[in-house]
Amino acid sequence: MPPSNSNNLSADGAVVDDAADVSKALRRRNTSATCGSDDSDSSDHAPPPSVASAQSSASSSPNLTPTSSVVNLTLKEAEKTTDKREKRRLSQLSQSAAFRKEVEVDARIKYEFGGPVGVTFLMAFFPALMLYMYICLLRQSGRLANPFDAALWEDGLPHVMPTMFAAKLYLGFSAFQVLTAMTLPGIVVKGLPVPSLGGRQLEYLCNGVATWYVDLAILAVVITTGVFDMADVIDNVGPIMSVAILTSFLITIVTYSVSVVKGTTHRMSGSLPYDMFMGAVLNPRIGKLDLKMWSEIRVPWKILFLISLSAAVKDHEMNAEIALEQGLPSTMDFMGLSLPIIRTSAPILFMLLAHTLYVNACMKGEECIPTTWDIFYEKWGYMLIYWNMAGVPFSYCYSTVYLSNRAAAGDPISHSAGFTAFLFVALLAAYYVWDTANSQKNRFRMQERGTYVERRTFPQLPWGTLKNPTYIVTRHGNKLLTGGWWGVARKIHYTADLVMALSWGLITGFESPIPYFYFTFFVTVLTHRVSRDMEHCKDKYGEDWDRYTKEVPYIFIPFVF
Repeated sequence: MPPSNSNNLSADGAVVDDAADVSKALRRRNTSATCGSDDSDSSDHAPPPSVASAQSSASSSPNLTPTSSVVNLTLKEAEKTTDKREKRRLSQLSQSAAFRKEVEVDARIKYEFGGPVGVTFLMAFFPALMLYMYICLLRQSGRLANPFDAALWEDGLPHVMPTMFAAKLYLGFSAFQVLTAMTLPGIVVKGLPVPSLGGRQLEYLCNGVATWYVDLAILAVVITTGVFDMADVIDNVGPIMSVAILTSFLITIVTYSVSVVKGTTHRMSGSLPYDMFMGAVLNPRIGKLDLKMWSEIRVPWKILFLISLSAAVKDHEMNAEIALEQGLPSTMDFMGLSLPIIRTSAPILFMLLAHTLYVNACMKGEECIPTTWDIFYEKWGYMLIYWNMAGVPFSYCYSTVYLSNRAAAGDPISHSAGFTAFLFVALLAAYYVWDTANSQKNRFRMQERGTYVERRTFPQLPWGTLKNPTYIVTRHGNKLLTGGWWGVARKIHYTADLVMALSWGLITGFESPIPYFYFTFFVTVLTHRVSRDMEHCKDKYGEDWDRYTKEVPYIFIPFVF
């Protein structure tokens, strides 16, 4: 299932309902003004006449609130459609008190991240931090050097400067992912009702599994034929990272400018830096390709996998050369077949397994993404563009880069067989809980809406679907899932995710703090997120939340916390 630390899960944890998802999404970001417009069924995102008229009416009439404006728009959408089921859904949605409340909340303005000053700082700080971390890994053996030492940057910057080779790799990979996303077959799922589109549900082509298998087939050919040396990827992480950073800034500027020129902006604050950071367009599309979902799923996790695969190939090549010099065999016989002996070290294989599990989960659970907070509510601005195009792949790879650098320097990281086995078991056990917990919740949610489609993508783990789930029905009609893993702890998926994140650091040992960046960052984010979610749910559900917390008393760890 989709990774939880990429904001792909509901804020209310086990809350399952259209209204609940809408409430979760909107209250997670109360930064809006009035409802805007994006015709996400067209490539130029031109606002449909109904949206434009609703906006005009809301602004010209002091008695027409954003809520009534969106409700009127929803009714107009119901009148236009010839599908009886869709007409009934839109009519019911227009009468929903929960939907009206969400529109009201969506009209509130509240700066986050320190407002314009804060986001301006973040847009400069995160790229500098990533460059600093990589230079420390590459030139300081993983030690944290003085960031204000000019000598550090004089020595390190040449190793992170963009190159034509890096640009070809990154941009070529991204273009190929666009091509496969637009052409390969997959299932079509609907997102949540979008208030600014009159409650219309956009369609999303989820063909991640097909693109993933095509990627793997191509990689198998590349590695076996030697047409491209995969080791070149890990050797050029610095320049590729810089290309990714520059690309994310360029996409941010272009997307913002096009949205402003075409009048497709949505929920704008009026502050240029803040609106560029949060985004201007809600549903950026090229034809049927949703760029926001594409950037969130196809780019970051696949690049992360490629970096670890490259490190594994490079490590194997170095160790195989040493083995050859020592007269050791390069192949072994297995059932009459002569198979190559894999000489990649256990720690690097561990990271390859960890990242393979992650990207495979993203692809096989892609149909759950369209109803998530990022896709439904967040606009496509610097925050999402930068983090997905550069932040995730080039900051979550620190463990792999550190291990590869140590091996290349002739000082590889190694552990006892017992400790290594323990980490592999911990990783796989945590992955099982994480995958099945997310699967239980998302499939329950889709079954409630009647949108569940049984998938056969690998691996389908036992207990991924609850046959007779238990839940609490709130006075609003929302359902709080108390069955399966969600009866063990309210945030059990975060617990499993944290265990995996910690294992990524532990496999590198304790000589450098940089591989623990991902775990530390994740803990910091979750500490704030969970406390906010608990407060939000208490306000939203009142006595029903008290009843829920009594039935599921633990947040992360049963009988502990």
